[in-house]
Order: sequence, then structure tokens, then C-alpha cells
Amino acid sequence: MRYGTILRALLLLSRAAFAQELTIPARVRAAAQRITAEQLKRDLHYLSSDALRGRDTPSPGFDSAAAYIARRLSRAGVKPLGDAGTYFQHYTLRETVVDTAEAYLEIAGRRFRFGTDFLVRTYPRPVTATTTLVYVGHGMRVPARGIDPYAGLDVRGKLLLAHGPSALPVGLSSDLLGRRDLDYFTPWAEAHRRGAVGVLFLPPSQQLGQWERLRSRGRSSFELEPPVPSAYAAIPTPSIAVKPHVLDALLAERGVTGNELVARGDSSRYLASFELPEAVTLHLPASTNLEHRPYNVVAFVEGSDPVLKQEFVTIASHLDGAVGRAVVDGDSVYNAADDNATGSAGTLAIAEALARSPRPRRSILFLWDSGEERGLWGTRRFVGKPVVPLDRIVAHINVDMIGGAKRPGTNVPGEEDLTGPDEVHLIGPRVLSAELDSLLERANRSYLQLRLNRTYDTVASEFFYPRTDAGPFLERGVPTIGFFTGLHPRYHAPADEARYLDPQKMTAITRTVFVSVWLLANAPDRPRLDKGIPDAVPRYR
Repeated sequence: MRYGTILRALLLLSRAAFAQELTIPARVRAAAQRITAEQLKRDLHYLSSDALRGRDTPSPGFDSAAAYIARRLSRAGVKPLGDAGTYFQHYTLRETVVDTAEAYLEIAGRRFRFGTDFLVRTYPRPVTATTTLVYVGHGMRVPARGIDPYAGLDVRGKLLLAHGPSALPVGLSSDLLGRRDLDYFTPWAEAHRRGAVGVLFLPPSQQLGQWERLRSRGRSSFELEPPVPSAYAAIPTPSIAVKPHVLDALLAERGVTGNELVARGDSSRYLASFELPEAVTLHLPASTNLEHRPYNVVAFVEGSDPVLKQEFVTIASHLDGAVGRAVVDGDSVYNAADDNATGSAGTLAIAEALARSPRPRRSILFLWDSGEERGLWGTRRFVGKPVVPLDRIVAHINVDMIGGAKRPGTNVPGEEDLTGPDEVHLIGPRVLSAELDSLLERANRSYLQLRLNRTYDTVASEFFYPRTDAGPFLERGVPTIGFFTGLHPRYHAPADEARYLDPQKMTAITRTVFVSVWLLANAPDRPRLDKGIPDAVPRYR
């Protein structure tokens, strides 16, 4: 009894010390002040310049951005943690391209060809199968609303036939569905989960009118090799879009034509699910298998404590941008300035400032990941083969889009959730850990006193999960914290350029992240994950 009482008292004292030890040393404040708007603006303009073309993964522009960061890290004395003593952590990416000349769909002895009769929508792997079709209407499963077009059906080893792929259940708009793979499940996800061979989509009439424009899409796929389990991994289920006449022979016995079925899909008057007994053959061979070698930029500053330096606080920003194809207002360059040259510049400034500040007890690991916009390739590669054990990561800080600012008194469409000049979205700590939340609040109050917007710091927020770069870390039990200023109309568009962003706001957020990370790394105890990882987050190893 006495021993247990003493132990509990020691634990309480330890936790009290965690909560109270938040004094920011003068030298740490001085290091934070060395992060300047001029520096951030210079780095932002280079990383988002037209010359880098948005930093796609892989691309020469990404290589230039990574080399730029590596040179600066080397100059600052931040240690490399990549392959063979470099700053670069490479991984293998497999590209698979469908052989459109040899691909076919065969029904009742008639062979249909790519281009004239069907198009490829997704091609994760080659497939050759002779089986039957199961019609599943819109193909969406929404458990909370009792919507399940697969009820009572066995689709294993068969092909699904669905409207879409953007067909919705009757009376539901996309904003009412919730979060994909949590609140609702797509035909691809259901096909994979239920063991179907693939999906045949019957497009709406509007998409049928854009057939030639869609011809070049979906014919190749990229995926990590070896695969890394994650909700973000590409679903290994191929799909094609078919013209209505392809289905006429199959549907004759159901008393409906392909065009009539398209009309039903256009008006959401789906038929009840049924199986078509006639055998069909789908043949989608590969013409090309290529290997690419993208990479992350990884570095660290070693902690000062002989024991605690074996633990890490990680801070990450994705270095790549979302590079589109469409030319908008004569602009074809997707500069990806806010998303995410701002975060990448901020994380670089933090690494340089930390190299010139007193070292905290724990080590701090910096990650500029690649392929975030293509499928979280870099972060999935990191957690799949981490350079440090994941159970030694105290917390993972994600810095993504920190340059947008809504001017006071303005009401611009699309900027409803954009934060003000002295405001930032803080995501994760309130959901996961009271101690972590307390530390960040106290650090902010002791320093610049930004307004910490908690709109997205809830289990139900898509920005907590799954719409986060930090998702693969969270899926493996690592507490994650996100700093984010909100979406705006320039998001994923050519207009995402540096001239629209606020370097002063970037500076305040970057300094706040620096101080918060330093205090977290220097705390005597790692914060408990006292609220746990929510059940809505799938867990992987």
C-alpha cells in the first residue's frame, strides 16, 4: 500500500514537471527570432518558382528543390539521415502501363476494344479473367445510412458493374457522405474488400460526351515496391469505363438497354442489384513495367541527453506539389507555393535555427517527403522502413500550407475556413493527448500568442484523418500535430503563387512551431497518448 502510494506520488510529480517546465530559454528565443520574413520569402519564391515547375515526384524540379535544401542543411551542420551518409532516403516506385493495343473485353463471342468501346479508369495491375458481372447500382456503401447495394450478394471472383465512378446514392450529395473509407466506401474499395476481380463503370451521359478527353487517363499506375500497408495505398482493383452498347447483349434479358441504364443513372433511378449469368472476359495486359527511384530528404539534430537523445520529435513537410494538366487563364505552371513550399521553407528555417540554438534533450528529425500529392509515397515509405524506430517518436509535427491569410472584414468565396493574419489551425493534440495539448497551449501563451483555431481538432474532421500528410504515422500509433492555415480558391491551381501569400504570417507560425518543438523535445517526460488513437483511424504495422 505504502509503495503504491509513493509510486503514484512520483508519477504525479513527474507529470506536474512535464506541465510546468515550459520556460523558453533566452537563447532559444533568440534562435527563434533569427527566423525572418525575408529568409522565408526568399526560400518560398525559389521553391515555388516557374523553373521548378511545381516539384512533381519524380521530376527535375523536385531534384532542384531537394538539392537546395540539402545544401542548406549541410551548411548549417544539420546531420544527414538518408542512404549511405546522404540526406536522401530513396525508395522504389513501380510504374505499370496497360497495353491498350492488346486489351479487350469479350461478351457473347464479341470482342470490344480500347478506345472505341471502353477506356481504362484505373490500372494498378494486369488482369485476365473470365467470370460474370454483378450490377450494384451506384456501388457506394454508406453504413450509417443503411445503404448497401452488396447485401446478400457474393461478388468474389466476379466483375462489378456500377454507374459512375461519381454516381451517388439517391438524395445524397458528396458533402453529406462524410469521409471516404470511414463514413462511405467506393466501388473500388468494396471490390477489393469483397474479392471482386475489377469494376466496369457505366459513365453518365455527360462523361460519354467527353469520351476522347478521358481517353489518355488511367492507363498507368504508380505504387511502392514493396507495398506499405496503409489506407492511402492504391487499391489494387482495375476498372474500365464502357460505352452503353457494350452491355446491350447482356441486358437484353433484363428488358433494358445500355442507353436506358445510362438514363437511369443520370436520374439516380438505379435498378436493384442483380447478377448477369453470362460469362465475360476482361483482358488488360501490361506493356511496360518501369522502376523509379524517388526520395525523401531526411536530417536530424542530435539531442543533448545521453538517454533521451534516443527519442525523437519528427517535423515534416511535403516538398512536392500537385501538378495539374489544365491551362487556367493562360497559366500552365502549377507553382504549389502555399501547398507546400510554405511548409517546406518553414521546416528548413526551423532546422537552421535549431542548429544554432541550445540542443534540447531529445533529438529532432526533419523530413521533406515526396509524392504526397500522388499517394503519400514518401511518408508511407518512411513508416514502412523508418530510419529510427517508430516507437521512439514522441510526436510527429506536420507543417502544410502556412502562408494563406484572410484579410479582416473580407468575405471571399472559397476562403470561409482560411485563417486570419495572426491565426492558425492546430490539429490533433486535443483529440489525442491532454498533456500534449497543454504543452502547445502554454508554449503559445508564453511566446507569440497566436490564435489557435481548433475547428479541425476533432475526431470527425477530415483534416485530422484521413486528409493529412501525417496519416501513415497516426495509423501506426504516433501522436500527430498539424499546423495549417486553411484552404483557398488557389489550392491545387496554377494561381497558387508566392505573391498571394503572407511572409509575416509564415514567420509567426514558423517561430511558434520552432519553440513548441524545442519545448516538446526538451520535456522531462514524453506526453502520454492518454486519449488514444480514435477507432476511426485504421491501424497498421
